[in-house]
Amino acid sequence: MKYAVLFTAVLAGVYSDYSLPESFRRCRQQDLKLNDCLRQAVPDALRKMREGVPSLSVPRMEPLHVASINIDSGAGPVVITQDYKNIKLHGLTDSVLTTYKADLKSYRLRTDSLTPKMEFIADYVMKGRILVLPIQGKGVANITMLNLVVKHDLIGEPVTRDGQTYMHIRDYRVKFIPKKVLLHFSNLFNGDKRLGDQMNLFLNQNSDLVFNELKESYERSLSSVFQDVTNKIFDKVPMNRIFPEE
Repeated sequence: MKYAVLFTAVLAGVYSDYSLPESFRRCRQQDLKLNDCLRQAVPDALRKMREGVPSLSVPRMEPLHVASINIDSGAGPVVITQDYKNIKLHGLTDSVLTTYKADLKSYRLRTDSLTPKMEFIADYVMKGRILVLPIQGKGVANITMLNLVVKHDLIGEPVTRDGQTYMHIRDYRVKFIPKKVLLHFSNLFNGDKRLGDQMNLFLNQNSDLVFNELKESYERSLSSVFQDVTNKIFDKVPMNRIFPEE
């Protein structure tokens, strides 16, 4: 029992030593222009996180590597199962925030961001149909979203450790609103170039339909990625070191 108590004490002490990097801009809780401060501070922090933050175990953000996600659509004109691995997300650190609404008393953050170009590049396996056309393949996927507006809704809760309050994000919701989506899948139909070229042309001619049918699955999968990255900071750095009280 005494070893468990000792371990807990040591762990609490380790966590309490975490702080944001000195180069990160701080926004004070009582600042009357808190939202304006955060609207500038968050994109600046993202740019400084391009190579990651090793002290907080925050991964490299340009590109952001994701091990795998699964996308399913089982109804409507698009019925596809997609398995992605070795995913690289490019462009996140070029995002700017157009609005920011922080309600720190309720542990909630809401913001809209604009990313000029976000590329999703991954190894894929896909099978299904689009309208009446069958589609299947295994290769490299490139899904590019141009002028992507993302609506973020971070719902947190207070967690107390060793007398410090942390803002754990228990739910991270996103909505994707791209201006345009470009799709390319290599090696469709077992490498049949003619069929593959025709299908890629068809996909891009109908990219709004295809993406809108799959969008919720992408949103759910990537919101969990964003939540994990955010909590690497929020679960380690006390709230009053992220948002100083004075």
